[in-house]
Amino acid sequence: MVNTVEHLLSALEGTGVDNCCIEITASDTNDPFVEVPILDGSAREWVEEIEQAGIVDAADENGNSCEKLAPFVNVPFHIKRNDSFIAVFPSQEVHITYGINFPQVPSIGCQWFFSGVFNRSFYATEIASARTFCVYEEVELMRERGLIKGGSLENAIVCSASKGWLNPPLCYHDEPCRHKVLDLIGDLSIFAKFGNQGLPIAHIVAYKGGHALHADLVRHLS
Repeated sequence: MVNTVEHLLSALEGTGVDNCCIEITASDTNDPFVEVPILDGSAREWVEEIEQAGIVDAADENGNSCEKLAPFVNVPFHIKRNDSFIAVFPSQEVHITYGINFPQVPSIGCQWFFSGVFNRSFYATEIASARTFCVYEEVELMRERGLIKGGSLENAIVCSASKGWLNPPLCYHDEPCRHKVLDLIGDLSIFAKFGNQGLPIAHIVAYKGGHALHADLVRHLS
């Protein structure tokens, strides 16, 4: 089983890569769980490596470029879990609006991010560097649940309810909200089929989402 795949998948989807081979070597051959390197907690390094390697258009047996298809949303719909929701609206371009709310942590608070027109360049400059974040007062509980085993101040931004950010500076003033967009793109990448785009052409509006709600969206789209 391979864990923590969302940042790598996000980088691939965000840069338009739909066909590649990924090889992962386990450090412990007796451990059934393998983790994708978390790096600095963002997708930045993956994007840099993809850009350095270069992207080649897929071609058929005759050498002609293969047309890349993308799913379109034709009818508005929404899904929700408690006070979290994702609403999806028809659009001619990809737009992502995302909101988070941490009233118990004033330095994060309520944030909203609107992507404008989403494309590869926008992803590389405005989303890829957003690092994963956590609330300091919740770290011990998460560790007891077996989560964030590899988490540290080097691969996450940590915010305390009383002291604010413990390892500034932030890459963006709304970095936590942008990282949620990064995660959403990675989670939606699993909707991709037969070398086509996983991110649907639509305006996606999410509030207080997470991997579970994102997965619900993929199931609904499927």
